[in-house]
Amino acid sequence: ADLLGPNKKLVTEKQIIIKSGSSARQIAEELYRQELIKSRTLFNLIINLKGLENSLKAGVYNIKAEFGMLDIIDLLASGRVATFRVTIPEGFTVEEIARRLAVLTSYSEEEFLRYARVNPGKDYLNDDMDIIYPLEGFLYPDTYIIPTEYKPGQILEVMLSVFESRWLERLEAALDPAGELETGLEVNRELVSRYSIHEIMTIASLIEKEAKLDEEKPLVAAVIYNRLRANMYLQIDACIQYILGERKERILYSDLRIDSPYNTYLYPGLPPGPIANPGAEAIKAALNPADVDYLFYFALSDGSHVFTRSYSEHLRLQNEMRR
Repeated sequence: ADLLGPNKKLVTEKQIIIKSGSSARQIAEELYRQELIKSRTLFNLIINLKGLENSLKAGVYNIKAEFGMLDIIDLLASGRVATFRVTIPEGFTVEEIARRLAVLTSYSEEEFLRYARVNPGKDYLNDDMDIIYPLEGFLYPDTYIIPTEYKPGQILEVMLSVFESRWLERLEAALDPAGELETGLEVNRELVSRYSIHEIMTIASLIEKEAKLDEEKPLVAAVIYNRLRANMYLQIDACIQYILGERKERILYSDLRIDSPYNTYLYPGLPPGPIANPGAEAIKAALNPADVDYLFYFALSDGSHVFTRSYSEHLRLQNEMRR
């Protein structure tokens, strides 16, 4: 019999878990039990000949149907563990990320949210009691390749570490009046240096949720800063959507009265923390808003906005354009 060949009964790939601390003999036993090898003795003999007794690595592996015994040994010695791919779009909230990860892993949405509610000791995060998820805003939108055996906390840590490597030093330099700016990053230092990284990321999240078009992000940023400077309420609808936890086509007048620190119709200044996870364009707009004196905007059906300086002009144009 072909003892080295693949198992002909295996049609698609099969996943196998090699537990930490398993001996080569235990691994042979498990592979035999799963019908992935035809002879434990031959497996152990090859392992000994190759001197790999202590080199088989724990993890989750995908064994392809065509893999023979030597392929499996190579795979376990290489530590090329099974991975899954997940894309986090710009503007996704912690809850949307948890929902997406729950579909792709064996963990529930709630297990991811439990980790998102705790600051794992990062000093750029804020421990304010009013913040729903301290990790909101810092799970960087990107496509991730994640080892299948990672637990919820480890997966979210990967996303935080990408935010740190891409943005943490750049933000620290941008907010420090004497910091060394990298080429190509434009910053209105006079304006932004009075804010913390957490506040800048909060502003970036508001921009991300309010402005669908990249070219409008610096304009929405300008309105936010102009209103903060004028001590006006921000009155941002995306904050109401965040409190409701669902996307409503139309926000009702009653929704504007929900008592929450995230309600920027009721509470002055910024919400306690970000309302989504912003991408690069929104962060750049938060660091360098357009130099305009707009205080108002309203959305058109195509997702673009009309920006105005005065409330009367805002109302007049709204009536004209929405007729």
